Amino acid sequence: MKCLRRIFLLSPLLLCQAVMAQDSTGLSGTPYQETALAAGEHSPYLFKEWYSGTVRTSDDRVHDGVHIRYDLTKDEIEYKNASGLYRISSGVTEFSIPTGTDLYIFKNGYPAVSGQTEKSFYRVLYDGNTKLLKKYTAPIKVEKASATRTMDPSAKLYILKDGKMNPVQLSNRNSFLKLLTDEKNKMGYVIREQQLDFAGDDDLRALLEEYDSYKAGRGGN
Repeated sequence: MKCLRRIFLLSPLLLCQAVMAQDSTGLSGTPYQETALAAGEHSPYLFKEWYSGTVRTSDDRVHDGVHIRYDLTKDEIEYKNASGLYRISSGVTEFSIPTGTDLYIFKNGYPAVSGQTEKSFYRVLYDGNTKLLKKYTAPIKVEKASATRTMDPSAKLYILKDGKMNPVQLSNRNSFLKLLTDEKNKMGYVIREQQLDFAGDDDLRALLEEYDSYKAGRGGN
């Protein structure tokens, strides 16, 4: 009788371990069962489609060819393979989603700001000495690389400079130009020369690239 009781107690654990062992990605996520959305409930995913991307974990291992989706609500990724669906709630430092139209690279580890923590994921739009980061709060319905102002206005933009996360708005040039006042004249020239109107985040990315390049050329002074 004691032997049977022990078998019954161990069965769920053994079953879980068996499922985990079947996960060929090496990510060791937690198996889960997807539930249907209730009437009127919005999808929590950045994209409802699955894409084959890469995942970097805290041990600096890169797992390639993983079918993933990004859950905006829980700020975590899920993945699938032949054995089922899995969730990863911790241990991921970076992941990328190539959609065929654009490449979405997400990282965490940035300073906490506006209710976000160091574990929060941001899309990296520019990864120079200064960084341009985007925090999505709603699914992307129409994919467009420079969509912050026109197609996904709920997304929030941040410039990481000198270790500080600075919220910026494309519709308010002063919100980002005040961060670049040490090269005010050069930035004004770049805006005129490249005819930047900041209708999309690609213009702000171009400005930051010029800013970093100019600073590097001057030895960072």
